[in-house]
Amino acid sequence: MYFLILQSSMENTENKEFMEYNKAGLQVMRFDESVFNSLTPEDTANIVESMHSHTLIMLPDSEIKFFDWLKENDKDVWVDLWDNESEEPYLVGIAFLPLLIDKKRGYPICDLNLNDNYYFTKDHIVDKESEILLSSIQKRVMENQPISIAQKLLLQISLFPTDIWHFAYNNKITIADAKKAVETLIDDNVLVHLKDAEFLSAFVDF
Repeated sequence: MYFLILQSSMENTENKEFMEYNKAGLQVMRFDESVFNSLTPEDTANIVESMHSHTLIMLPDSEIKFFDWLKENDKDVWVDLWDNESEEPYLVGIAFLPLLIDKKRGYPICDLNLNDNYYFTKDHIVDKESEILLSSIQKRVMENQPISIAQKLLLQISLFPTDIWHFAYNNKITIADAKKAVETLIDDNVLVHLKDAEFLSAFVDF
């Protein structure tokens, strides 16, 4: 496998002589972590636009670290995502680049086929039941008062799309506790849980 390795300036992304190809003949890019950390939303939009839609990109080191954690803590989900002998793990479509610079979001886990999906957007929040609750949670946060895991999860979902594995990892809680938070929100009738990737596809936007 050959990779384009960008160590410094963004000008390199516009120079095709740095682009290599994998065995399937697809363009593959890999950024140095320092480049990932310096990318702006405008940079990523320009890169995606300038590259062929079939271009692949290697996940940043920080996201690979997350998926190594996932492999240890929920191997079935890791296998569902990456266990393909014909492909190298952690290569994703260039369209995901804008998400990869946001460490709170990362590569979205939203298309599992062998496991239940736990991917939520603000459209999965039941409006009538959650409006007052969200207002209360926001007030508590602003006043530096403690909130529960379920409340923190609901607030995050209201701000940006969230899967519970990244949520658990970023908040240093167990996956079991993250799933319990989902159950609490469902029982309180403030969250809808779509487990099938087919039904989730309409809500995935990047």
